[in-house]
Amino acid sequence: MTTIRLRGLAWGHRRATGPLAPLTKAFQNGRPDVEIEWVVRPLSDFEHQPIRDIAAQNDLLIVDHPFCGDVAAAHAFMALDEALPDLLGPQADALYVGPSLPSYRFAGHVWAAPIDAATPHAVARADLLEQAGEALPKNWAETVALGRRLRAKGLYLATPVPTPHAFATVASLMANLGKPISTDPAGSCEFDHAAMTEALEALDDVLAFSHPETLKWNSIDLHEAMVARDDIAFTPCVYGYATYAEADMRAPLTFSDFCGLRTPYEAGSMLGGTGLAVSASSRHPEAALAFVRFALSRTAQDRIIPEHHGQPALVTSWEDPDNNARFNGFYSGVRRSMETAWIRPRQAGYIRFQAAAGAAMERYCARELSKAQTIDQVASAARQIFTQAAA
Repeated sequence: MTTIRLRGLAWGHRRATGPLAPLTKAFQNGRPDVEIEWVVRPLSDFEHQPIRDIAAQNDLLIVDHPFCGDVAAAHAFMALDEALPDLLGPQADALYVGPSLPSYRFAGHVWAAPIDAATPHAVARADLLEQAGEALPKNWAETVALGRRLRAKGLYLATPVPTPHAFATVASLMANLGKPISTDPAGSCEFDHAAMTEALEALDDVLAFSHPETLKWNSIDLHEAMVARDDIAFTPCVYGYATYAEADMRAPLTFSDFCGLRTPYEAGSMLGGTGLAVSASSRHPEAALAFVRFALSRTAQDRIIPEHHGQPALVTSWEDPDNNARFNGFYSGVRRSMETAWIRPRQAGYIRFQAAAGAAMERYCARELSKAQTIDQVASAARQIFTQAAA
């Protein structure tokens, strides 16, 4: 038997890496001729190396959907709607939670298969709220009022700031206000300046009652801090990691819908998650596609992924009562926000724009830029980056 060797690229957190070994082992039960070597690197590394070069080095890649414009422009990945039409064609959207599958559809094709679903939403230490005599807030105003009361009791709110997290919060609030950043693939991420001003002011209101270290925390850092210490009770908007609700955590977290500014409060959060792509340069596309098909199976999504700290994308896994119980009600708690999440822009150059906008908002949170300066820098970055991308 000839052995086929695939190389896969993944990102480094147990939500991503935990399921890979058992997924690969289960796949090999039916395909003993295929070996997969997984290499782990941060998703942020994709910002610093051309996507075509990354694809040339790997057969399988775990990516997030904002790269789709760069992928389409570079012809770096296989069009999976053509390769796996029953699972990823236009009729398959309802198989996956929220807009997970549509988020990978760009320029007429699906460039990755949704294997992981996420969006910003609220996270709480339910025990700390109970001790403080507080209930879960449902919107931004209630969150700010909660923060004021918590500070009087020695507790804090938190919100992640380092790029792209402050930007994700601002963009989510703008979408919740009904004035999202433009997603026109031929545009330059135009945005309503008044809406961004309102969103920045709302972020200020939460930061006023947040732990000072929140300026240094990304979404994973925030989850880690909430589990490890007993002074951070609530965040209204963060990319959630269901694994921090598992029983092996020191203080399992509780998850609920995004706390927006306007009704419906749960709507508009900036969709996250990851997808599994196949390199257009793969020498073994049949084997790589077979693994993608397996990763989308109910065996993988309903059982293997959640049983190994993952966060699946298939609707059946989100509606599975055992999965919901394993993760302390995560799937039922954030489902409305998943269903009403906003798909951010994906055109070529967007990743660079997000990094620039995130850096400006990071400086704003550190009081290094005013609101007007921040908005000017974001608008200037959009003009410059998308002019270059179109050239």
